[in-house]
Amino acid sequence: MPCNRCRSRHYRCDGKQPKCSRCVHARKDCVYDTGRRFRRSSIQGSFSSAQPWVALPPRIQFLDESHEIRSQYAEDGFSGPLTPPDHSPDQYSSSVIIQLSPSVTSPASGLTVLSLLNSEPSVHPQSYSAPPASTSYSLPVSPHVPDPDASANFTYKPPPGAPVLWPLESEQEAMLLQHYVENTALFFDMVDNKCHFGVHVVQRAKTNSTLMNAILALSARQLSRISDFDPYVADAYYQRCFETLIPALNDNIAIRDESLLAATVILRLMEEMNISIIGTDPQGHLFGTQAIIRAAEQSYLGTTGPSFRQAIYWAAFRQELWISLMTQRAFQLHIFPADRSMGPADDSIWATRTIAHLGDVCNFAFGEDRHSVLRYSQLMDENKVWRKQRPDSFDPLFWRQDRDGSGGRFPDIRYHQKTHVMGNQYNTLAHMLLVVHDPTIPQLGPAHRQSRAVVDKMVQEDVRTLCGVALSNLKVFPCIFVACFAIALVGDRFAARDDQEQLRDLWFACERSHGFPPTTSIQQLEESWGWPSS
Repeated sequence: MPCNRCRSRHYRCDGKQPKCSRCVHARKDCVYDTGRRFRRSSIQGSFSSAQPWVALPPRIQFLDESHEIRSQYAEDGFSGPLTPPDHSPDQYSSSVIIQLSPSVTSPASGLTVLSLLNSEPSVHPQSYSAPPASTSYSLPVSPHVPDPDASANFTYKPPPGAPVLWPLESEQEAMLLQHYVENTALFFDMVDNKCHFGVHVVQRAKTNSTLMNAILALSARQLSRISDFDPYVADAYYQRCFETLIPALNDNIAIRDESLLAATVILRLMEEMNISIIGTDPQGHLFGTQAIIRAAEQSYLGTTGPSFRQAIYWAAFRQELWISLMTQRAFQLHIFPADRSMGPADDSIWATRTIAHLGDVCNFAFGEDRHSVLRYSQLMDENKVWRKQRPDSFDPLFWRQDRDGSGGRFPDIRYHQKTHVMGNQYNTLAHMLLVVHDPTIPQLGPAHRQSRAVVDKMVQEDVRTLCGVALSNLKVFPCIFVACFAIALVGDRFAARDDQEQLRDLWFACERSHGFPPTTSIQQLEESWGWPSS
């Protein structure tokens, strides 16, 4: 239960006794009410002895409250979330989680867009314990979020239906937009030297409320995942975005607008950031992205055409890569004829070629051709040719096999530009997948055991390279996600406890710093390593 001060200011309260952390930090009196008061309540002070009662589970946790429910609170101004008490991680396995918000179905033909969670608990319902903050790796986090106590502007929640005005009138919205430009846009612009999501998408959002609300919702969600920023702010902007997104999806003309696809791609990343909160991935906006691209297929066909349109498509392509790798299934998004040549081109195109190549490898590894020796040989040749013919600008500017001289750490490999970092990361990840899915490996007998040992050694070397590049180029933070994908896929092939702890620590450090990727895969890895359940 929040204290009176936090409740009246719509702050998240940790409920500590006798004073909550916010009141201690602000040096204010901290007072708790003894109970909750409701208006228009039909509940009487006492009940008869014959009153029937419904049997309830031992633990119930409410993760969501609708606007109608929150409006029934007493007139002391509280509209924030109910802060659940602290539980040990294993308690959540027996908790009953009740979600009140319904799913939302788009009227667009063949397209289902699921609503994201309408609230976020202060304690994540994960079935494992994250390592302490003093892990082996400390990644740089996003800029400091101003203390809500310092300015009332940072508790601003937009009213329903109100348009976002330009220039922005709220200091909070300005902060969120700046955070998106400086920190979040790189999620999408990782190989785009023109930075379309950081520049062109923002300029379009000036006159497109759907796109602007999507940007503000994503920025607020990431801040709530890596700091104590109020998660209800993201929910408010998401709701406003959804109110205009759904009608547009049913408009045959509007659905072909690049801004609509850009908003859906942005909301898909927000959906991915919620996986650690709700424990599952509804993939609603991933389906939306696929449907929009199918509806406007001719607009995205080929490699020519507006660069802005292609930038959005490749951002959606990388999101499909993530789900393809994590679920080990073939692509659902149609792969258009991308540039797979090895002819002269700028560094951004060379990096993009590795993404298309990785998509082909995913389709081979998880599709119907996984037993084709001919297709495997073609893909392995493409992987090698890229490394041989790429420009020498992709060479590292610094390389050292051992970061700290201990003999057991990841290598130190530094690159000049983000395209060089990401191009090498995607090529290495594709090589790792091909090594694992080599159809020529014997499946039985002594030869299988020997081949498995060789494969494990090659795979471990690729994973170490991916992690080393990630830790050596921290400003290009999407390269850390590629390393996490590799850890999730083949981390079970590391037998040494020191190696396992390094992999786990890198993943947890990544989510603490960026709110992504979700750490739900770590529990499965720990079980495969034979670690005792925490």
